[in-house]
Amino acid sequence: MSATPQTAYALGFVAAIVLLLISVVIANIIPYESGVNPRDPFKRKLFFWICAVIAPIVVYVVGQVLGASLHGTKLDKFMNATYISMTVSFLLYLVVGFGLSKAMKHSKLGSWF
Repeated sequence: MSATPQTAYALGFVAAIVLLLISVVIANIIPYESGVNPRDPFKRKLFFWICAVIAPIVVYVVGQVLGASLHGTKLDKFMNATYISMTVSFLLYLVVGFGLSKAMKHSKLGSWF
């Protein structure tokens, strides 16, 4: 895999979607709790936000590994694309997660927001 700005952008998109799918799986694994103060919505929300923070970190780490062999302006362009991709992956994760949460209000995903 060559390290180009397009690779960095694709990496951000893939990281956001994969971590969102992981959040969906985790949310569905956490069982409903009964009682006066159930903690299950808090747990789902916590894992959602943990994955939101992990998404740009994954993009950064993989970008550092891919960019290790680059030098000069190629490295600068790739790292700038990686930083943009980090931001886009975080925002994409939040926007799609918010949409899923509002579209599925009465499911386990509805407790994300």
